[in-house]
Amino acid sequence: MGWKTHTILVRPAVLDGGPEKLLGDLGYDKVRKVSDTPIDGALQGSIWIGMVDDCAIIYSPLAGYFFAGEGDEENQEFEVFRNVLLRRFSEADIAVLSLHSVVGHWGFAIFHRGTLIRRQHGYDGMVIADEGSRLPVEEAYLSKFDRHDVDGVTRYRDPRHPEYGDMGDPDFGEELVFEICRSFTGFPLDRLQADGTNFWLNDDEEEFLRAEANMVRAPKRADGVPGSRPWWKFWN
Repeated sequence: MGWKTHTILVRPAVLDGGPEKLLGDLGYDKVRKVSDTPIDGALQGSIWIGMVDDCAIIYSPLAGYFFAGEGDEENQEFEVFRNVLLRRFSEADIAVLSLHSVVGHWGFAIFHRGTLIRRQHGYDGMVIADEGSRLPVEEAYLSKFDRHDVDGVTRYRDPRHPEYGDMGDPDFGEELVFEICRSFTGFPLDRLQADGTNFWLNDDEEEFLRAEANMVRAPKRADGVPGSRPWWKFWN
C-alpha cells in the first residue's frame, strides 16, 4: 500500500450556504478559511470540503474514528461530528474511506439513510472487522477472480496472474476503497479530481503553531540531530 486518505463521501448532497454552513451545522463555532485548493492540497488546516457533481467530499482525520474498536478511547469531537453528519444527510448514502500505508491499514464504512450497512477494515494482512453484507461494487470487483475453498475459507486467484497464488480479503482492501470511491464519484481514488476549501476549526491552528514552535525549540542530540518529532494530527 502506498496511499493515505481520510475521506468521507456523501451522495446526493447539496451544500446550501456553502461549506461554512455545513461546518456550523457540525458544531464548529470558530471557522477560518485557509485556501481554495484541489483535493491534492487537502488538509492544509483541520478539514477540507469539496464537491464532485452531486457528491460532497469531506477530508478529515476524524474519518479514522469510524474504524475505532470497542476498547479505544472515545473522542467527543468525533461523536458530535458523526451524529450531526448522519442527521444532516439522513436521506443520503455516506462512504467513509481510510488508507494508511505505514501500518497497511484499509477501511470502508457505508451508511444508507443514517444506518450502517457495511464496514470492513484491517491492517498488516489481517481483517479486524467485517460487518454487513458485501456491496454490489465489492461483488463486481471480486467477480474478476477465481474462487475456491481452503479449509473452509474462501480464497481467490487472479486468472491473469496465477503466479500471485492464493489471496484473501486483506489483499483487496485498498482496491475496494478505490472502487467504492469510483461508485460514489465516478472516479477511483487515484484519479479523483475535485475543487474545495481548507479550513481551520476552533483552536486547531493555535495548537498546531504551538506544536510547531515546540518542535523548533526541541534540543538536539549530541550528533546534531533534532530530538524525536512529536506526532500531530495535521501532519500528512
